[in-house]
Amino acid sequence: MMTSEDEIASHPQRLTHVGDWCAERNACFVALDSYTIRWLTGFTGSNGIIYLDQNCQVLFTDSRYAEQAPVEIAGHGVDVNCVIGSDPFKKIAELARKRNLHLDGEKCSWSAKEKIERLIEGDVIDAHKFCLELRCIKDKGEIEKIRTAAEITCVALDNALAELNTETTERELARNIESFMIEHGALRAAYPPIIAAGKNSALPHARPSDQRILDTNLLLVDVGANFEGYCSDMTRMIPLSKLSKEQERASQIVLDAQIKAIESIRPGIRAKEVDAICRDILSNAISGGEFLHGTGHGVGLEIHEYPSINSKSNDMLREGMVVTVEPGIYFEGSYGIRWEDLLLVTDSGIEYLTNYKKHTSRELLRLE
Repeated sequence: MMTSEDEIASHPQRLTHVGDWCAERNACFVALDSYTIRWLTGFTGSNGIIYLDQNCQVLFTDSRYAEQAPVEIAGHGVDVNCVIGSDPFKKIAELARKRNLHLDGEKCSWSAKEKIERLIEGDVIDAHKFCLELRCIKDKGEIEKIRTAAEITCVALDNALAELNTETTERELARNIESFMIEHGALRAAYPPIIAAGKNSALPHARPSDQRILDTNLLLVDVGANFEGYCSDMTRMIPLSKLSKEQERASQIVLDAQIKAIESIRPGIRAKEVDAICRDILSNAISGGEFLHGTGHGVGLEIHEYPSINSKSNDMLREGMVVTVEPGIYFEGSYGIRWEDLLLVTDSGIEYLTNYKKHTSRELLRLE
């Protein structure tokens, strides 16, 4: 994998930002989760702990990564000391001295936290909010990777739908989509595809089954690719045969709610305001169905990142965030409707990162 000049410039800046944050608090910072470590250093291994303060940057990992870790770190232009195979917690205690140590309490096991507390002289402080916000603004290189992941998703879905036949099941379509993603440059699917035909679409996180897709009249497809570590996320409703008037109306209302919510997005708007737009439209226009989840979320190295777009979220949308807007309505035992797009928040509004057709019942999927 080639490393761009932008990436080589951005990783040292990220480390400097965290170092400055530590200096302001006369403290140190430890990350144990692979996503934060990758974002800071470029190291992609599954086992690592990074220690940072204003003057010191150390990555601890094991012998499996003795060659990989230094190469990846150097390739991303960062000057991090790579330590292989030692007891990281004992060394972290020596480096921290009497200072407080900040870590993400939701990404650290209880046993690891207890061990650190026993060894250091300062206090262990939860830095979960800081870690959430750390990766929420995407730089140019990150945006391009997410954009590419979204493009791969669209191509893979087109290719998989072109092979749909009367015997194709939800499981088979899911496997075909993943296969086409990899064929077109993805590392893997960003998450297990949600392929839900007919009444299975009433389950927001339905698992693909042996249901034959063309035995139903409606298909929900929620898919995303992972390209060089970055995720995409998209949901489409695909009419397979004529929808009922109720289904058609519900589909259009959910789509209208999504469009209105997207039109509201701008830097400075609260996430719960975006959610309220969807919720108000759906509650006033559709009876009998339920909106069972939040309206959206951030996307990046993880498929669910800060900010959260739901009714309780005080998160504020900012330029450079990549978010989803995905209202849905679900009729238990009957069917569900969800539309989802991936969006970049710009200085004046949004840019669509997903560009895949939204079929209506008058534009049925054309099968050979």
